[in-house]
Amino acid sequence: MNLPVRALVCPTGRRRHFLATSLLAFMACTEVEVVNSVELSGGAYVQITNRQVLDAPLDTTSLAALNGDIFSLEIRAAGDTLPQDSEAPTLFMIGDGQDGSEIAIYRSTSDSTGVYVYLGDQPMRDYSIPGCDWNDPDVFTQVVITYDSTTLNVYGNGEHLGSMSVAIDLNVADSDALIGADWDMSNDPSSLGNFWYGAIDEVRLWTKVLPAGEMAFRYQNPDKLTRNYSPTGLDSLLGLWRFNDREWRDGDTVLDGSGKGNDGVLRKGKGQLDFTDDGA
Repeated sequence: MNLPVRALVCPTGRRRHFLATSLLAFMACTEVEVVNSVELSGGAYVQITNRQVLDAPLDTTSLAALNGDIFSLEIRAAGDTLPQDSEAPTLFMIGDGQDGSEIAIYRSTSDSTGVYVYLGDQPMRDYSIPGCDWNDPDVFTQVVITYDSTTLNVYGNGEHLGSMSVAIDLNVADSDALIGADWDMSNDPSSLGNFWYGAIDEVRLWTKVLPAGEMAFRYQNPDKLTRNYSPTGLDSLLGLWRFNDREWRDGDTVLDGSGKGNDGVLRKGKGQLDFTDDGA
């Protein structure tokens, strides 16, 4: 996979990416070192390995920690125009070790402001997000879902969109997680589909329920992990994938900033993959 090793800001103000050997051809541009988001299109995605070994003691730092039935998932992303007859693009999914989506968020194909949420391989419902436009690549949208073993809450752009009473024993088994795609059979690349079109700015996965009162703050401050400092405030952060250059990326690896070791791998597949300064 050929990933950009430099980013150039040109007089137009748009950032473009080239290999370092192309610098001489673009002397009018200013070299910079940081990008904010990964752009996925038509088959590219990020795969996060579940390190849990079946029938072994539960590893609370692996994705299997989601089996504790309490979690929060935060995503900030922008969409783009979809090809005709496109499947519902995936923001995030982790399977049940078989053919189900244990936790998943998809973009609606019929509503440019909508998302579908799945929990325990059951469709919860679709939600419309104020201020969202998945067809506009310049509009970033915040989506947050929380689950406390009895109630699912969904938030968008800092607003509470709805809640549902649902009791599900989550079981992700040995399923890997995907950003920007899903699979019909867990860990089977031949069953991949529902690819994302647009930029993924940041994904955060917690093994706690984020306070409802923090959602507006998180939307308005997308670079901050917590509203108030606490020495243990980040202990429940299970995964942090920021896609920023240098600090959060190492070759094809998307480093997990949570310290839990849940690094992701960039998979280009048959699609397009690039990096952009759009986002936070």
